[in-house]
Amino acid sequence: MILLADETTKDAILTPNSENINYPATNILDSRLSRIFRTVAATTTATIVFDAGSAVTVDSIAIANHNISSGVTTFKIQGNATDAWGGPSVDETLTWAAGIVTKQFTGGSYRYWRLHIIDAGNTDTFIELGRVFLADSYTTPDIGRLIGPSTIDNSIKIKAVAGQTYGDIRYINDVVSGKYPIVTATQRNELKAQHAFNTFTSPYFITFDETEVDFGTMYVTSLDRSLNFNLLVDGVSYECAWSYEEEVV
Repeated sequence: MILLADETTKDAILTPNSENINYPATNILDSRLSRIFRTVAATTTATIVFDAGSAVTVDSIAIANHNISSGVTTFKIQGNATDAWGGPSVDETLTWAAGIVTKQFTGGSYRYWRLHIIDAGNTDTFIELGRVFLADSYTTPDIGRLIGPSTIDNSIKIKAVAGQTYGDIRYINDVVSGKYPIVTATQRNELKAQHAFNTFTSPYFITFDETEVDFGTMYVTSLDRSLNFNLLVDGVSYECAWSYEEEVV
């Protein structure tokens, strides 16, 4: 499993080539999926430069809530020491997906990063992006088959004294939970550091890279802020339980 928790460009200054004033580029750094960026009408090329102020490590990207078409002709994440893109040090082509677009790559440490999209066949005639998350990812210990999917309904039901039932209908979220069956002392500290990047309410991305797990990439918050470690009998390794709730808005 891969954690995209360390969002290294979260404080970057963004420079888009085109921007609808009602849907600014800064929305791609907003944790809410409902906040979106759009180019102006009749503009199906979107280029957003991230200026992190100093070199930051990026080796993964996730893009959620987008309208990019399957016929997109140029779809790249690039990185460079300067804001010049004739031959950037990092030049990674992304693969289109209808849901969350994500990729792990060699990456590097650079001040400038650029998302570059040319989608001339887009029938909306503009480019729309929700969350764009550039991160220094972490590959966790193997989860094996110790994983359980479920759903959680956050709705609240109240029954009045007179017998009338009232409900505050809220979202139903997918929940995934599991364990790392074997965690070394070093990995324990690494996992604690990864979870410290985000508060209990700050969403981030996780990618299931295990062949037997078909959840792909999810945008989640920790369902339980705690990481529950059990020291195993050999005195060297641990077992760690975790659970995440998928964000839907």
